[in-house]
Amino acid sequence: MNTETYTTVKPPTKALTVTSSKDVTIEEQLENPFEEMTILEQSPTPPSSSSSSTFNIIQTVSSNKYGISAILAGFLCNFMVFGIGFSYGVFQEFYGSPEGPLHDYSDAQIALVGTVSTALTYICGIFNKTLMFYLSPRNVMLIGCVLTSIGITMTGFCHAYYQFILCSILQGVGGGILYLPPVVCGPVYFDKHRSLASGVLFSGTGMGAFTLANLSTYLIGKVGWNWATRILGLMNLVVTCIASFMVYEPKLANFKSKNAALIKLSQLKSTKIVLQLAGSLLQSAGYLMPLIFMSKYAVSLGYSSSQGALFIGLSNLINAVSKVFTGMIADVIGRMNTLIICSIISAIVIFALWLPAVKDTFISLVVLYGIFSGAIISLLPPCLIEIFGIAQYTQLSGMMYFVRGIGVVIGSPIGALLIKGKGSNPRDYMNAAVYNGVLLTGSTLCLGYLWVLAFNDKKPKVWKL
Repeated sequence: MNTETYTTVKPPTKALTVTSSKDVTIEEQLENPFEEMTILEQSPTPPSSSSSSTFNIIQTVSSNKYGISAILAGFLCNFMVFGIGFSYGVFQEFYGSPEGPLHDYSDAQIALVGTVSTALTYICGIFNKTLMFYLSPRNVMLIGCVLTSIGITMTGFCHAYYQFILCSILQGVGGGILYLPPVVCGPVYFDKHRSLASGVLFSGTGMGAFTLANLSTYLIGKVGWNWATRILGLMNLVVTCIASFMVYEPKLANFKSKNAALIKLSQLKSTKIVLQLAGSLLQSAGYLMPLIFMSKYAVSLGYSSSQGALFIGLSNLINAVSKVFTGMIADVIGRMNTLIICSIISAIVIFALWLPAVKDTFISLVVLYGIFSGAIISLLPPCLIEIFGIAQYTQLSGMMYFVRGIGVVIGSPIGALLIKGKGSNPRDYMNAAVYNGVLLTGSTLCLGYLWVLAFNDKKPKVWKL
């Protein structure tokens, strides 16, 4: 019985090539020579059965340590960048309180501070391709690390509204530069378990939101909001600086762009690319809306404010865990297939459990939306590689996250305008729920049409996409 042996993959100085592999074509080898346990030759001497499992685990980690390192770096960056961004509601509530620094401003004006940061984090992803054309992932991330940390830390010294906005801009720009290199590089090192790797990477978002929201609440109570932001800024500096040294650019011949242009307009002539971008925009617009309004909606149903905040944390925690499990499922039944299924169920959950505006369905809304909405984020990179290939992946990643930033701007802010009155009655949220459901449904339709086009292009035809 032949058994495969494996060679550790180190960051190569040249484009990597693969010599031979059983049942693997040259095209498949060149497409992803970094697969965990990259096969270079056959060995007639298998490990003993008793040590086979341990041997496989060690070889898996050893042969793809740079891929695993990039995924861990992505987890840490998502933990800090989006953990701080998505826990802004804690600061928003304090800023508007009588003792807060922005108590003279409306809720919408205070919310804008957080919206600007999150939107710019996505929008600035479009610069990733150009920056990585000239700089290594480490240097790009270090720039983002410094900018983000300064923006967060300096917030603790703000007094005027415009100062909060400026710090939010700096935090958002830095965050967009910081978190994308591991997102772009990490999944490329994987093939068979690419969706699982992406799920682990993006689970940092939910874990960070859950952890840092509770930490922020504690710090504001103990040391005040000024020092709370400074401590978070210092945490971001240390954690993301370490993460910056954990990412290596895959030295694939078709990975690095051949020019530094921000956008390749000719790509927009492709129907598949337009559908992908449209689906991403609608996804982004609808994804955060239930989380943003969840606490206030819970209060309208009769729950306390502290219970409402707990529900947000619970949903984020469920979301983080589900990204890992949906990634495992996606590697078996197909990445696009799983993304479309989760998008359909997410839309159904909104229409069936939020639109009725009754207390009996609220817990189900929190749990089920947390489970199925996670794939909306975590499966996007694997789907890009699956449909368009590695050659277009870097370019399309920046464009996709740019339109996702636009989605953030047109999603929750418009949803807030659709809430009747002060949102004290559950039925005040019905228009926002319909808007949310329509956005997710529109995204699903775009992805479904994209699946049909991708299926027609496959030779031979395969349903696993």
